[in-house]
Amino acid sequence: MATIENIKLLESKVAKAVEMVKQLTGANAALKEENKQLKKKIDTFQNQVNELEFSILSYKEDQQSIESGILSVLNRLNQVEDSLESKSTAVEQHTDVAPVPTAQHEQSVQNPPVHSSFNNSDIFHEQGYQGNNVYYHP
Repeated sequence: MATIENIKLLESKVAKAVEMVKQLTGANAALKEENKQLKKKIDTFQNQVNELEFSILSYKEDQQSIESGILSVLNRLNQVEDSLESKSTAVEQHTDVAPVPTAQHEQSVQNPPVHSSFNNSDIFHEQGYQGNNVYYHP
């Protein structure tokens, strides 16, 4: 048989359970709101990542374009240098005078023309290029 004490104890436990359900419901609502805000942040960060990835690809393409332009100019300079040397040799052969090596000629002999295996980063560092349009004096 139910006594008044047992009924009061049951009422007390039911009241605590109801209070706990209210607290958990409030906490659940707060967590749902936080989850919604975090998802918005994730979307924002993902958009930023996508933009940065696009910028990186664009930067790499620009670097490749610059690199190929530099190689093209170096090849043209080598062709001009070779042409000048061949003209100089032809003139020297017609004059029957032994050519006197110049400092520039000696330097070109010591530094052979650039070939396709040339590493562009070497010349950038020799000239003081560090990237991001920053130069230093080596």
